[in-house]
Amino acid sequence: DYFTGNPTIFQQKEYTTTQTLSGAVHVLNCLFRSCISSGNGGALYCSSVTFLLVESSSFFSCRISDHYGGAISFSNSNGQCVLHEVCGYDCISTHTDWSQGQFIHTDVNNALSSKNYINYSSIVRCVNGISNSHYMLFIYNGKICCPSVNISMNKCYSRSGIYCCPFYYSDSVTCSLSYSTFSDNIATDCICIKLWTEGAKYELKSCNIIRNTQGSLGSCATFYTNGNVMIEDSCILENNANIIFYSHFYTLTLSNCTVDKTTSAGSFNIQNTVTKSFIHALN
Repeated sequence: DYFTGNPTIFQQKEYTTTQTLSGAVHVLNCLFRSCISSGNGGALYCSSVTFLLVESSSFFSCRISDHYGGAISFSNSNGQCVLHEVCGYDCISTHTDWSQGQFIHTDVNNALSSKNYINYSSIVRCVNGISNSHYMLFIYNGKICCPSVNISMNKCYSRSGIYCCPFYYSDSVTCSLSYSTFSDNIATDCICIKLWTEGAKYELKSCNIIRNTQGSLGSCATFYTNGNVMIEDSCILENNANIIFYSHFYTLTLSNCTVDKTTSAGSFNIQNTVTKSFIHALN
């Protein structure tokens, strides 16, 4: 569905040590449990991987003592990465100076055609109380798509939900978050969702952003963007920052959303009626 060729297949196996991968790789129906690394990528370290598809696999209690990717570290300027139906639980970096991507750190080929996807996945209860622990999911370069993702009950110093830095392209959206839930995440400093490529186009459709908290109430916001964002048909409720929406030089637009607080900084627009009913129930 995503890549062509003949990848190396890792299938139906449990791993308790870090796997260093190369070439084209398909990980299918695997369990990575208590994988500990002194380098990057507690379960999967992918600096020489061209195409990575991780499908129907779980990552439990994986740890690193380096900077990048408690469970998965992917860094290849010629590569692409897709996670499809992945479960993540209790994965962090224990580095005390600076860490990024408590669950995953991906840095792919920076082109419109390059896939940097996380689909139909759940990343929960990755809890890191160390200062300078940043970015629960660090998704960098390429075209970013996150449909039906649950990122909930995680904790780190900042960016407790997701950080997206897609390819810049002025004519179309290069980062899309849809039918996804970001709830009960804790940033001991600030920010849950950060969209960072300057001037890029972003969209959030039919998402829940609920009960996310931050320790520095007056710092930044729950939702921070450095590009033009359209948020449609979404619920944004009970988030405990003084500013919920922060747009840095660009425009953030809400359309037909359920919100209980519209405090903002920068250019902020509301289109259509902001309803009072709860659109997307959490069962």
